[in-house]
Amino acid sequence: MARYIKLFITAFSISFIGALPIGTLNTNVANYTLNNNFIGAFEFGLAAIIVEVGLVRIALILLDKLGHLQKLFRYLSVVFCFAILFLAYKSLEAAFHMRNFDDVLPFVGMQPFYSGLVLSLLNPLHIPFWLGWTAVLKGRKILDSKPRAYNIYILAIGTGTCIAFLLYGIAGNYLMNALKAQHNLINWILGCTLLLTGLVLAYKLLARKVQLEKAEVV
Repeated sequence: MARYIKLFITAFSISFIGALPIGTLNTNVANYTLNNNFIGAFEFGLAAIIVEVGLVRIALILLDKLGHLQKLFRYLSVVFCFAILFLAYKSLEAAFHMRNFDDVLPFVGMQPFYSGLVLSLLNPLHIPFWLGWTAVLKGRKILDSKPRAYNIYILAIGTGTCIAFLLYGIAGNYLMNALKAQHNLINWILGCTLLLTGLVLAYKLLARKVQLEKAEVV
């Protein structure tokens, strides 16, 4: 039992801390609550968490088969990279033209649940982030391959993200309310964050490609 408690606390902490940096998901949650759309915030957060834990489950299944799926992951990473750079462009364009913050949040006009699904699926960090941490936790014998351990692991991840979203819905509400008059600043922050994420991903993809080409030459 103590081992499972340690697993839950560890996975919860990783998920909670990982969901705290400002991004499109937690910003949308705060935006819904800012506009008193608490049901929308709940639906959006629920959809985002469903996608995240679903991807974690897939990552757990595929962890031992990565050698056969490297090419597929590279193709998906390229698609995700372009999607993130496109969202960054839209945010920075809105900031440059000083449009309202509500007008630039990706898919804000979509039904909240589906918006959460789409944005969470477009998050390029879910699978590599949890693949990395899963490998680390397995290496340290904190996580084993038993179904009960996997279920606790996924529950902890979902709970950690949920608590982080709740904080953005409460504290983030006051923060964004104070900055609403400076919506252009938020557009710049959101756009730069997305741009940085996209550029880092693009750099990793290019570095990986160069590394593979060198290995083939050798």
